[in-house]
Amino acid sequence: MLSIDNRYDPGEKRRKLESHLQIIHEPTPEWNYAHHPFLTFFQDRFIITYSLGVNQEDDVGQKVMITSSPDFVHWDMPRELAVPEGPRGVLIPSGPYAGEGRINQYLLQFSYQEQVLRGGRRQPGSAGREDWCFRVLTSEDGEHYTECGKLSRDQFGGNMPVRRLSSGRLFSCGGQHAGWTDDPEGLTGWTGTEIFPDEYPRARSLEHARPLLPGEVGDFRLELCEGSFLEYDDGRLMMLLRSGTPHLWASVSEDQGETWSLPEPTAFTDNRTKFFLGRLPDGRFYHVGTPDPFPPRIRQVLALSLSKDGQLFDQHFLIEDRQFKGRYPGLDKNGIYGYPTCLVRDGVLYVTCSINKEMICVMHVDLRDV
Repeated sequence: MLSIDNRYDPGEKRRKLESHLQIIHEPTPEWNYAHHPFLTFFQDRFIITYSLGVNQEDDVGQKVMITSSPDFVHWDMPRELAVPEGPRGVLIPSGPYAGEGRINQYLLQFSYQEQVLRGGRRQPGSAGREDWCFRVLTSEDGEHYTECGKLSRDQFGGNMPVRRLSSGRLFSCGGQHAGWTDDPEGLTGWTGTEIFPDEYPRARSLEHARPLLPGEVGDFRLELCEGSFLEYDDGRLMMLLRSGTPHLWASVSEDQGETWSLPEPTAFTDNRTKFFLGRLPDGRFYHVGTPDPFPPRIRQVLALSLSKDGQLFDQHFLIEDRQFKGRYPGLDKNGIYGYPTCLVRDGVLYVTCSINKEMICVMHVDLRDV
């Protein structure tokens, strides 16, 4: 087991930070699924993209919306960035990259086979998905985008915003697959890398995992996905992966993302959800997510966890714990605080996430408080 731990006690009282929560997208009866938000900053504006669907996750016709703000308070009316190709297509934002004079938006697209749909809508499960690719859109002003190509499913990661490493290389974090390029504009040269092969770690005995927490029996589906990563001072990369269990798994790269160790279980607790890793200007590493492992997939708090060495995350603060109820039922619309992405500017941690997979919200935290 890698020595990655958060020593998180769900019963421990944690200090609540001032989050300044603001809803920037509300559901409507016609379009009431909103999820997968991504946040970046380009040419003096904050930019958010997110998925918008009819009423359930990753269903036919799901599109990508975009909005921006000069101050993280006053937001433009969200508008369509892109719609899926084909009558059974689905589109999901897969991470921006803001360079010196250009911003790229990477979008994951797939289609459903007609025979798996009922009344033209998705059914439970993921069967029948095909024609996977990443579409690449680029802009010099953040407003007007040009589609400039496609990447194959195994060339790119697509789970987090593209980040520039200390070497100058661009890296796109994913789950089973990730991608890197030495093109500073992020448009060409993307090379895929496999974090783990098919059927791993499903074929591994659960005895390799950390001992179960109380109530954990039968709560497994050991399946790695949705990674986020850190870069250490020596250039090593460490990726944590959602595992479908109450603990994250970890993989390490010694060559700037080209090859990775096989993932191993850690002691870092998780609610079976996506999370965000980053680094603060003072050198500390941070995790934003839902480390309360139970009840699983409820995602009822959003927490900030800090670490001095990127291995032991033992300082915890509540960003938000207000409880919201969904208004529109739909397939896979579980959890309150979903899929955060973050950035740090001028001593402030900026966060976006979905709420009940119906609303998109923004929050910001003054880092002087931590």
